[in-house]
Amino acid sequence: MFQIEVPKINDLKDIDKIAIQVHECHVKWRPDIFEHTDSIFSEEDLANLIADENIFVAKIDKKIVGYILLTKKESKKNGYKYRKEIDIDALGVLEEYRNQGIGFKLLSYVKEYATINHYTTLRLTVNEENDSARHLYEKFGFKVKNIAYSMNIENN
Repeated sequence: MFQIEVPKINDLKDIDKIAIQVHECHVKWRPDIFEHTDSIFSEEDLANLIADENIFVAKIDKKIVGYILLTKKESKKNGYKYRKEIDIDALGVLEEYRNQGIGFKLLSYVKEYATINHYTTLRLTVNEENDSARHLYEKFGFKVKNIAYSMNIENN
């Protein structure tokens, strides 16, 4: 049985396992920013995410197989329209469960959550080398709206 829900604090180990798998991809793509680690989330981090409904997990037969991490914000500045946005900070699926539609279902769940809660925009960024994620986001309906440039500056 498949379900999506807010996790419990005792799900930390399972969520962290997925987060580390995703993080290792980022280490490979951007070693100038990311480094190897044994843990992504602390108990306090997860407790705060749970309290604010900023994390959801996908389960198959009670096993956590994916998660999606959010940041919610509202803004109204002079010259800009009011925006109530959800930034998707991370989306991860256990390696052995990838390419089975779990990421798409997590995105659908967040889109429905955003609609019910009157958000105006879903946003995310993706590493240019992450072809599978880019394909998923385009298939889901995301469009490229910005291009970010980066330059490493080495201090001698």
